Amino acid sequence: MQQSGAKYVTMSVIYKLTLSLFALSLMVFGIYGTYQLRAESQNLRDEVEQETRLLAYSLLVSVENALRDEQTEDVQALLQQIDRLRPSIDVRIYIRNRNVIRSAAEGLAWPEPVERTLFQTTLEGERKEFYFPVEDPDFLVVSLPFGKDSGAIPPGNLALVRSLQKMRADLSDMKTYIAVSFFSFILFITLLCFFLGQIYISRPLRELRQAMLAFGNGKEPPKPLPVNGSDELASVRQEFNRMTAQLFSAHCRLETETQQRRQLQRALQNADKMITIGQLSAGLAHEIGSPLQILNGRARALANGGDDPGEVRRIANILVDQTDRITRIVQRLLEFAPRHPAEPVPCDVIQTVAEVIDMLGFEARRQGVTMTYTHPETLPLGMINKDGVQQIVLNLLSNALAAIVGPGEIGIDLAQGAIAYADKPVTALRLTVRDTGTGIAPEHLPHLFEPYFTTRGKQGGTGLGLAVVKTLVTEMGGTVAAETAAGKGSRFIVYLPWKNPL
Repeated sequence: MQQSGAKYVTMSVIYKLTLSLFALSLMVFGIYGTYQLRAESQNLRDEVEQETRLLAYSLLVSVENALRDEQTEDVQALLQQIDRLRPSIDVRIYIRNRNVIRSAAEGLAWPEPVERTLFQTTLEGERKEFYFPVEDPDFLVVSLPFGKDSGAIPPGNLALVRSLQKMRADLSDMKTYIAVSFFSFILFITLLCFFLGQIYISRPLRELRQAMLAFGNGKEPPKPLPVNGSDELASVRQEFNRMTAQLFSAHCRLETETQQRRQLQRALQNADKMITIGQLSAGLAHEIGSPLQILNGRARALANGGDDPGEVRRIANILVDQTDRITRIVQRLLEFAPRHPAEPVPCDVIQTVAEVIDMLGFEARRQGVTMTYTHPETLPLGMINKDGVQQIVLNLLSNALAAIVGPGEIGIDLAQGAIAYADKPVTALRLTVRDTGTGIAPEHLPHLFEPYFTTRGKQGGTGLGLAVVKTLVTEMGGTVAAETAAGKGSRFIVYLPWKNPL
């Protein structure tokens, strides 16, 4: 199917070229033939008119002499002789006294309008020459006056009517000759162009196509096409030979490189497995490390001051919550599957954030960092992922504590806001965490939420805290943005959409 289609494309070039030449030749020779036919028609008409005038003036002299000698019989004999010699011409002598001298052997049927015009011309004594009818004439009429200024002969007119049928026949033969000549020449030129195109264009293109197919389907070096002459097709063949040689060489190099790439890919896959194990270990250490730090701090607080039963109970509840959290983390890792977002539950977001702040309060006081929590007096209960919110707040506050060297401040602000979703505002929580730490360099800002990107590698940073924040926020359909300046602290703004419980 593809082969026949390609052949059609190759052949159509010749057909288009041939048809274009045929149309161009037909237009050019058609214009020239029309002009030539009009010129020949006008020349033939001029010759007929000139011949008719000469004959009429010659007859006029003879008729005047015969009438001067009162030899009317000679005039009639002359008219009969003209009718026999030239059947396409009739001659009449109109005398002003309404006498008409005519031949008994007239071969033309004189139209009534012509006779009336000739009688009127005789009465007026004028010279007149006209075609009848005006459009597509059948006759040429010439009327010449005589005896107008002489008293020797009666005044009148010699009328000569010539049939134009022979002129029409000559014009028809001329049209046929011109049409046959032009069409024969056009047909010859078209066929010559077609056969030459087959030899010099179509056949080389077919050979080039066959060589392309052989090169595409073969695995051996292609045989070069013969290059004959110095025209454009020869240049194309030469370039084709050079291109196929280069392509085959490139194909061989590509095969070699493909084998090497496959070997390298297998090596990279093995290395990637090791990297994955390392990343999994780092993730496990980060996910479990934060709760363990809280457990360690609360246990130390419990060991240092366990006299207050209420305080002991509160710390014990924190220990239980964190051990439950570690259990959930280990359970997700044991499942060895992508983490699915938790189902939203009705929750008091103010209290949820406060629990995380309370968990990190001991560590903040130990560093000399003051944490300030601002929020509305009340917020309506919302359907939201409680564990996800606490994980986001925990990671942001942990990063803020790590960014502060010495005493400092951390501000947590919770408010009601809106987020654009499908060009429509949606109710959302706005969580802002700001610190007075060292800030983040501008060149690090674009990579802030990338996994394993950290500037605190020597201090134990894993680069997963903000990546986890970004993942959780995205799963909840929210947004997170960072605003920072080196040496002036940072601010993270999180928008989390939530729905009212049904």
